[in-house]
Amino acid sequence: MKGFDIYHGSGTVNFKKAYAAGYRIAMVKATEGKTFKDPKFSANVKAAKAAGFKVGAYHFARFTSPAVARQEARYFYGAVKGYLKYMDEPLVLDLEVNHAGSRLVTSMQAFFDELKKLTGHKLMLYSMGVFYLNNLKGHHPGIPLWYARYASKPIGVSSYYLWQKSQTGKVPGISAYVDINETGPDYPSTVQAAVKKAEDAITTAKKAVAAATTAKKAAAAAKAAVKTTPYYVTAGKLNIRKSPGGDVIGQLNHGDRVQVLGISAGWAKLKSGNKAVYVSAKYLSKSKTVTAKKPVKKASPAHVYHTVKAGDTVGALAKKYGSSIKQIKTWNKLDSKYTIYVGKKIRVK
Repeated sequence: MKGFDIYHGSGTVNFKKAYAAGYRIAMVKATEGKTFKDPKFSANVKAAKAAGFKVGAYHFARFTSPAVARQEARYFYGAVKGYLKYMDEPLVLDLEVNHAGSRLVTSMQAFFDELKKLTGHKLMLYSMGVFYLNNLKGHHPGIPLWYARYASKPIGVSSYYLWQKSQTGKVPGISAYVDINETGPDYPSTVQAAVKKAEDAITTAKKAVAAATTAKKAAAAAKAAVKTTPYYVTAGKLNIRKSPGGDVIGQLNHGDRVQVLGISAGWAKLKSGNKAVYVSAKYLSKSKTVTAKKPVKKASPAHVYHTVKAGDTVGALAKKYGSSIKQIKTWNKLDSKYTIYVGKKIRVK
């Protein structure tokens, strides 16, 4: 299932037209820092819901410490609490710039802890590429990931709720370029489909042996059949992990045969002696004749420039174009207050 995320810079959105084009999830910017509320938040949420979208809201982080992170969480909740009735998707912390230094992880955790005190609504972390992998991966247990990686696949992660795959999408009903997202292996409907498929397989196995044994023996036979089903590695190298998303303890090679005990949320549980280990299920196949995919080399993108409009901020432009505040400051020789002027063309990527 595909969707997009928007903020006031996206202009006026025709959600009905976007829905008719097949988009189903709208993630709407609500707040930034401790003082900024997106002026189009309320209208965007209501219009998206009325058009049939699954709606979520996100907060762009500016916090410099755990204490400030808790303040931002309260500010975010204050802006969205009256709109939770419209929301099927999570409340999101958009964390892609480090203003907290060595306290980045503890500040992120403080934000989520504070938000959990305020609401029982489901939460999610948004972050991107190398910044996420180097700073945040493994530090948000129980909080699903909305991962931004502009490539042919979400490189670096195999467990994610949403994948932001492009920042230059064109969607019917939206005049500006927009971020495009698609659901991942942790998205509820995806997980439910995998469970349903597994249940159907067990039911079929039970029926096959029902004439000759009891229902209890049939269930045991189906479970045993799953344990002895061979799979083969499709990747050139596949990391073996101690737990889903955990430490790497070894590697498998392309074409290696493995025994799968079960698959859940994108992770395959493998038999390894008297123990169980885990690998990413997307790189396994029941077919032995598989060919490893060669990475596609991409040409370096040309510089991208943006003419400053009223309401633009360096932070918002960095998010929109997949850059960082520091990069935009350096490219354009901005002052310490990151001042930009309406009508001026600046480099953003």
